[in-house]
Amino acid sequence: MSATEAKPLKVIGDVESQELTEPSARSFGLDGRWTEELVIGLVGPVGSGCSTTYSVLQEIFKTEYLYTVHYYKLSEYIAQGATRIGDSIYESLKSAERIDKLQTIGDRLRNIFGNSYLAAKAVEKIAELRCKEGFGKTANDINVPKKVRRVHFIDSIKHPDELRLLRDTYGEIFWLIGVFAPRHVREYRLITQQNLDRGDLSKIIERDYTEDEDHGQKVRDVFHKADLFIRNDGDDHRHLKESLSRFLEIIFGSPVHTPTLDESSMYAAYAEAAKSACLSRQIGAAIVSEKNELIGLGRNDVPQFGGGLYTEDAGNLDKRCYVWSDRLCHNDKRKNKLYNQIFEKLKNAGLLADGIGPERVVQVLKTTDVKQLIEYSRAVHAEMDAITSVARTNKGGLLGGTLYSTTFPCHSCARHIVASGIRKVLFIEPYPKSLATELHADAVSESEKDAGSKVVFLQFSGIAPRNILKLFNVGLTRKDNDGNLKQFNKTKASPVVKVSLDDYSTHEKWVIKELTENEEKNIPDGRQATFLGT
Repeated sequence: MSATEAKPLKVIGDVESQELTEPSARSFGLDGRWTEELVIGLVGPVGSGCSTTYSVLQEIFKTEYLYTVHYYKLSEYIAQGATRIGDSIYESLKSAERIDKLQTIGDRLRNIFGNSYLAAKAVEKIAELRCKEGFGKTANDINVPKKVRRVHFIDSIKHPDELRLLRDTYGEIFWLIGVFAPRHVREYRLITQQNLDRGDLSKIIERDYTEDEDHGQKVRDVFHKADLFIRNDGDDHRHLKESLSRFLEIIFGSPVHTPTLDESSMYAAYAEAAKSACLSRQIGAAIVSEKNELIGLGRNDVPQFGGGLYTEDAGNLDKRCYVWSDRLCHNDKRKNKLYNQIFEKLKNAGLLADGIGPERVVQVLKTTDVKQLIEYSRAVHAEMDAITSVARTNKGGLLGGTLYSTTFPCHSCARHIVASGIRKVLFIEPYPKSLATELHADAVSESEKDAGSKVVFLQFSGIAPRNILKLFNVGLTRKDNDGNLKQFNKTKASPVVKVSLDDYSTHEKWVIKELTENEEKNIPDGRQATFLGT
């Protein structure tokens, strides 16, 4: 046998057998070792319909792609973990009481065993299944993972550290789907489907979305990191199924999909954000005219004389904060000065008790809106930069246009957006500091029903910009040797992102090792375990 030929090795196991290949000069043993397995996480504000999304997806996977489906609901691990910490969840609890109890115990479990605990329990269950059905032996008695068409759904992720653990463990086979619906739709579902009283809604919704404690629920901080954003506000699930079907066709390599206008425009904003050197955060914006033409780009950075913003190409002339003056954030510098000024004023006015020093006063002030001040920054905001770039280059198209921003616009940008004549804003990441809808409720709305009378600020829907090149620039062969469009066979299609079978099964072992160690420790309430660096 020549060095370039591969000798087949039979995998022996209790699932369908398959062939591996010995190392060859060309493949070094990797041919046939690309996984078809997927792990899909779901995240969404309560009432958005994560479970409904799973129901639609699992049917597509089973019937069209011939995948075996497994489902892991993190709230079940909360109920199971309750006894571990001396608590319980009774079946007799009313809906609101049960949700509140699950939220409270979930917080306690994260506090005691680490913020990644519930996700680690899901990893443990997936690994248990793999030990039973996912390994086989080669002819020379090597235990190796099998290639199986299997998808695992994790419903639903509530904390950034849960997401971090799943991405660290499963890498490119993990996809996060963000499911959203307008608040009035979510409230209606919670009342009609879960029998909640209207008086309980606000507390449940707000607590689910974000809590102050580090170990609390933080859907807000997870959602914007999704790989796909899905709007689920219909009753018949038709649009939901269409969006999910398209996503699966794309990740399995269908040759007939390209980015939508919204996806390509948000990608332009995302790419522009990468050019920002702001010490606080990177934000990008893009403006598209009513004729669907890209007319402006912007990012948050320091303006330069003559128009525009500084760039890397400016060399020694670059005066952005990271190379200018004290090399610090001037917004933070000014706020720190303001904290001290307030302390001195209070002290001189005799309003502070003896022994109250500046540290205590500053600590309290940082819990107020003083900490949220943004007007002392040297940077032009991305949305403003995009608008001024259109004006500076003498382009038309602002009136009636759409602005795409990687982050919800602040109230300063909102007033410029309204004044410019832009009709719609699409965003990905929320921005809690923004008072846009409060200060400009007369002209700004988060409800699509107000389009035509107000500028509507809407959650972006589609494939996340971070995945555009990964999914749409993968070198697919679209035609056969005769020039005809290649047929797309869903039952045999493999994910376009190639991941070795041998990677994540090893990662799972490390997760389970630390999970077991944490559970075996008798950690007193109030102390948090360290879990995989989180």
